[in-house]
Amino acid sequence: MQFKNNLQPLLLLCFLGLLLFSCQKDHSSEQDSLIDVETKDPNWTKLSIPGQIRGTSAIYGNIDDTLVVATMYKIYMTTDKGASWQMVHDAGFGIPSFSMYQGELMALSNFQDNSTSPNLFSLDNGKNWSAKGKYGYDVYNKVRVNRKETKISESESYKIIAQPNEIVDKEYGRPLMQPDKLVSVTDKGQRLIDFPFRRQLNYIYHDKKNRLYIGAEGTRFEWSVKGNERRYPTATDTAIVYISKFPISTQ
Repeated sequence: MQFKNNLQPLLLLCFLGLLLFSCQKDHSSEQDSLIDVETKDPNWTKLSIPGQIRGTSAIYGNIDDTLVVATMYKIYMTTDKGASWQMVHDAGFGIPSFSMYQGELMALSNFQDNSTSPNLFSLDNGKNWSAKGKYGYDVYNKVRVNRKETKISESESYKIIAQPNEIVDKEYGRPLMQPDKLVSVTDKGQRLIDFPFRRQLNYIYHDKKNRLYIGAEGTRFEWSVKGNERRYPTATDTAIVYISKFPISTQ
């Protein structure tokens, strides 16, 4: 009888201990589910600008100092490695590329393979913008920026390439958009880069330390159903920049 009386408090303590452990585990699982796993990648830094209609359309600068990003119509700047963003200009029209010439940063206006026609200009690395440049037609007419390729040397470049539309939607009978890929191109051929994120990619750029910057849409390549509407892919209201943590090799 004495043994039974001693056992009851022990069982109660064990039960309370298991209950506390279970609650802590559930709380930990909830916290883990809120963590963006893409920010934990060992090779890429991910920066996000929420509340955007479209993704990142143009990039200039570097993460260590000042990074300037266009989210289609608006220009943002960060000086604290993406911890905060300041909207410095609302252009009201699409910005496909940036280009620097002798201290003047230009925002271009042509969404072709090679962007041309600068129409916004900044003399302070993107903080303030004007519709009037300091040079003439002869300078601006020569501006060309390939949005999907960045050359790091005469014999090496990095490119965004589209995936073949090999998956066909059985209900509608049309091919589905696939995530873009990154490749390096040298005189030895083309090589696929380890880029683990499933995104639509808009822009590629490299800084003076040979780190890659990739402008992306917040696209999810999965079906979304709202009421009777079925959409693929699903777009989110976030502009994304991926930055390689290490310099890319020059062969």
